[in-house]
Amino acid sequence: MAPLPPFYVVPGAAVKGVIDAHRDAIFNSVAEAYRLHARGDSVNPDSYFLRYRDKPSARIIALPAHLGGTIQKSGIKWISSFPENRAGNLARASAVLILNDAATGYPLACL
Repeated sequence: MAPLPPFYVVPGAAVKGVIDAHRDAIFNSVAEAYRLHARGDSVNPDSYFLRYRDKPSARIIALPAHLGGTIQKSGIKWISSFPENRAGNLARASAVLILNDAATGYPLACL
């Protein structure tokens, strides 16, 4: 049996540091993602919304996606939007991303 790929939990501060230090490379990566999507080498299904009866303005959204080409990664963004958080000096939105290897399905990272 092949060894399992490593799994990383990447905290927000580390993500911010990478973004701040590598803006041009990130811009190029995002541009490549759009090119792959334009060529039909992506899967971007409908989003799913979790709503609350007692908090009608709040929601959590599941956004799965896949990029092909040289990227071959799949994942999901789990993003919450709780507008009332602002009254308590909290951010309105927060998110977690899970990145999976498209060949094996194994999760690679949690961001």
